[in-house]
Amino acid sequence: KQWYQRRVRVPRLIALLAVLGGCTGDILPGFRFQVSQKGVDYGRDVLVPILTDALKTVDIPDFSTDQDTPIGHITFKLSRAKIPYVDISHTQVRFAPPAEVTGSITNAAIKLNAHWYYREDSWPHISDSGSLDLTASLITISLDIAVGTTSSGEPHISTKACRFDIGNVDITFHGGTAWLYNLFSSFIADGIKDAIQEQVCPLLKSVLSDDLNKILSTVDLKTDIDEHCYIDYTLVEPPFVIKDSLFVNGKGEIYYKKDPQECPSAKQKLPETVRSDRMATLWITEYMLNTAGFAYQTADFLQYNLTSADIPPEIPIKMTTDFFKFFVPALHKAYPDMDLTLWIQTDQPVTFDINRAGVSGRADGTITWLVHVNGTLVPAFTLSAQLDLCVNISVHLGSQSELYLDIITVEPHIQLLDSNIGNFSILPLQTFIKFSRALIVPFINQLVKNGIPLPAFEDITFSGFDFDLENGYIQIHTDVKYIPDRLSTNAPEIYTLFDGDTFTCKIDDDYTMINSVGEVGVFFNDFI
Repeated sequence: KQWYQRRVRVPRLIALLAVLGGCTGDILPGFRFQVSQKGVDYGRDVLVPILTDALKTVDIPDFSTDQDTPIGHITFKLSRAKIPYVDISHTQVRFAPPAEVTGSITNAAIKLNAHWYYREDSWPHISDSGSLDLTASLITISLDIAVGTTSSGEPHISTKACRFDIGNVDITFHGGTAWLYNLFSSFIADGIKDAIQEQVCPLLKSVLSDDLNKILSTVDLKTDIDEHCYIDYTLVEPPFVIKDSLFVNGKGEIYYKKDPQECPSAKQKLPETVRSDRMATLWITEYMLNTAGFAYQTADFLQYNLTSADIPPEIPIKMTTDFFKFFVPALHKAYPDMDLTLWIQTDQPVTFDINRAGVSGRADGTITWLVHVNGTLVPAFTLSAQLDLCVNISVHLGSQSELYLDIITVEPHIQLLDSNIGNFSILPLQTFIKFSRALIVPFINQLVKNGIPLPAFEDITFSGFDFDLENGYIQIHTDVKYIPDRLSTNAPEIYTLFDGDTFTCKIDDDYTMINSVGEVGVFFNDFI
């Protein structure tokens, strides 16, 4: 039998903590991103300066208008127009069902410099040219923006409606016989106002669509976790608006790169609750955590050969039959003074449970005790094993925000599944494993040391987190900051679901005092 002789490198992320979770082909999400009115207000404050600068740099096309004036009917042309000043500070942005963002600007003002030219339409066709300063004030603008998705599940916005009105236009002419034209500039202003109003809405639609979709395109919806797996945040349905909040539902599923498959179980329907004092809320579901199990378990990564090299040097545990003679006398009797390797593997994906009391998990598998006999690994016996896991959740905020799992403690249970050395009592071995749980915890945490990347926009970072635990999901409430050209940091901020003073975990046995590697060492030194 060669099946147990492989030594498999366990993947760096959720290796042993994999779960068979719910994944169907419906539109229920595994991950949700929710934006509140506070969040869209911040987005408005960020976007207004960007839009102001964009309007100052737009290429305004030349235009002409014909107008009756005291000097006759003329054709008036405006060219080389530039916008040195824009004031759109009086803005309001609101969500509107089913999936729209409405924006309004009042009392806006624009100053424009341009070159002018006119020609009288009738004989003697008098013409003149020069420059002008134009101030448009009491401007009102309203926009309806639809939030949707592309065919590939990426977020996308489009401008559905635009209304633009100029309350007043003042023109001052320079050059030529400007003093004369300034006397009847109001006649020309009406024509210019109509021409500007025809230009602005197409311009705003273009600026908004291009700039906002450019920002949205920076979101990496499919992000590598490690060399084996990636997480997919592709939208499962178009965003929707409820209770002054925008809800964005994503797959939130982890896939094995070489053979991506959908998980077979059902997802959970999420309620439309709103937290208005934070800009955004991230919903992490059991399903999102559990899909790692399906990916890693089906890829056959959740297995490990435990040898003496894996035992910390300060722990007096030896992977030999002599050391275990007190716990499994039959093993020492059958194979005295021989080295051991433990072949550990999960036989089904691990499961997580999220509820208001905390986060827990369960790993089921087998441990085959292999004896080194003349260069060959010989199976002595196999245990069925169950680990009940107490899990803490943290978010690391840095150049890339990531979600981490931290195993606080475990409760192991074993049964004798198969034996080539006869039947024996496992109670001493059960005691040994429970006392060794402080060795199991750092071992598992080393396997899950890589985090799950959270969705991120270029130049936008999360700021602060607090958590709400619900049945089946965690809500992570946060604010966002726009930091153009932000630099990565080597010292990420860490926000934890439970801190050391509030975290509790129930373990139903008599050995909870052994909670550190040092205590394990003291115990086994005394025991031996």
